[in-house]
This record gives sequence, C-alpha cells and structure tokens, in this order.
Amino acid sequence: MSNAQSVYDGRAALRGAAPGERREGAPARWVRPLLIALTAACGLVLLGRFVGEPLTTIRHVTVHSDVPLSDEQILVLSGIPSGAHWYSVSAAEIEKRLEASPMVHRARVERVFPDTIRMTVYGRQPAALVLAAMDGRSLPVLVDGEGVVYKVGTTGADLELPVVSGLTAGDVALGAALPRVYGALFADLRALREQAPALYGALSEVKIAAPAAAGPSGPAGAAVHASSPQDLELLVYLTTARVPIRTRGSLDESFVKYALMVVDLLSRQGVLKDIQELDFRSGDVVYKIGGGAAGPATSPDPAQGPAAAGGGSGPSAGLKGG
Repeated sequence: MSNAQSVYDGRAALRGAAPGERREGAPARWVRPLLIALTAACGLVLLGRFVGEPLTTIRHVTVHSDVPLSDEQILVLSGIPSGAHWYSVSAAEIEKRLEASPMVHRARVERVFPDTIRMTVYGRQPAALVLAAMDGRSLPVLVDGEGVVYKVGTTGADLELPVVSGLTAGDVALGAALPRVYGALFADLRALREQAPALYGALSEVKIAAPAAAGPSGPAGAAVHASSPQDLELLVYLTTARVPIRTRGSLDESFVKYALMVVDLLSRQGVLKDIQELDFRSGDVVYKIGGGAAGPATSPDPAQGPAAAGGGSGPSAGLKGG
C-alpha cells in the first residue's frame, strides 16, 4: 500500500468511514428517505382516490323536522350537491342555507363519518294570524313571536289563532321582520301561548288602532304617536264579548285576566250589551254607552274576582259609565 493510500485511509477512519471506503456526501443521505416518503404519499393518494372517496360519498341524509315541508324539500333547501363527500361539505354552510328559508327558525347539521349527514330543523311557531290591508283586500300571513313573517296564506288550523289587524301589506313582506314597534306585541302573544294557553285562547282579535284621544286624563283629540311599543294603541277583542277594549303597551297575563274579569262583571250587571268601548288606557276602567263617554272610575279590585262585585242591573261603585 502506498503512502498516499495510507493517508487517505487514516483520514477516512477519522471521519468514521471504513478503510478503503469513500464516505457518502450530504445529499446522498436525504435522497433515499425523501424517495420513500414520496412513494408512500403517492400510495396514500391513490388509496384515498380509489378506496377512500367511494367510502365517504354521502349516501344517507336523515331529517328531523317540525317544518311543514317534505324531506325532499328540505334536502333541496340544504343545497347538498349530488355526489358530495363527507369531508367536502360544511355543516355551517348547510345550516345557513336552511335558515335562509322564512319557515325555518333554527337548523342543526351534523356530519357522521363516513357517509351520513344528519339535519334537525326547527320551524317557526305562529304567534298570530295577521290580516294586512292590500288594495282593499285582506292578506293573511303568519307571524312568529319574533315578529318575522314566515308564511303567506292560511290553513284550517291557522284559523284558531288570534287575529292581528291594522297592518299594511308593506309591513308584511315574506321573510322580513315587522317594524320594531310591533315586536313587543308578538312577543307577548308568544308568551301567552306558551305560558297561559287558556288566556291566549281568550283573545279573538287585536287591532292596531289609529291614535284616539289621550284618555280621560288628557286633552281631547291628543294624538299618540307609536314611537315605542309602549305607545302602541290597541283594540282588543275577547272571544267572550265583542266589546273592544282600548289599551296601550303589553298584552301580558295580568291584562287578559283583568279584561276577562271586567267583561264578566259588566255582563253580570246587564250593561255590557249597551257598551260601545272599554278604555283601559288611564289605569281606570272607562266605558262608553251610546254616544256618550264615561268619566274616570276606580278600577275593581282584581283580587276580589267578578263574583264579589255582585250582579246588579246598574253600574257598581267600581265601574261607572255615562
């Protein structure tokens, strides 16, 4: 062995290489693992393409819904394309498309691996049947407790709902929310339906009235501008009597109970048939007989109930009419 070879073998040994063997350079060390990784990746892509994709094609869509639409109609609303895959659909986007329908209040969508979409759709529930004026005709629409118009037209079941009148067709565009000033009224109706269905059933019609006199304590002819829900003037008709009750503000449980009690009391006294209108706006009960208007009177005590007032033929001390 020559001296040059001995020197080379010594340097190789110092670098960790065996005598007589050249050490591989840095590029040679990572080329082989890279090729292995690329080969494995290509294999996975091919496996996914020919095995995984067929397995994740959406084959099952389950629908749970209380919306009066068929499963096929809801599927169309969801916008899930034919041949879509489990990993390519967005549950949030499907929910957004479903909730764009006026009839849908809320939607929940789940992806179930490997090939199923599960949709739960909650429909809007009517607070009232609204009769809106349009070209001299009445347009019936359904409005929910949030004041959203979600259906035009009615079915037989809808005729059992309280009627709200006094709106115009411009207020009741399908899918739109009513002006804010009306929102509290429909929220009150929803609360009555959910919490006191018997009182809700006692309401026949609620008419959004034109401003009248400010009440017995205010100047005659004073206008009321409904800039807030509390200023909204209403004529309320009960199923037990066709005498309108003029009021402002909310239609909560206490108001309906009180109205029923007053109507029952006046009926027992035999004067209800002669009354043109009851006025609750001042906090007292005032009623009109014929062309005259009564002055303010002390309200009957709701805790006593209608039976406690007696059944006389004339006005009691608690209710005075003119």
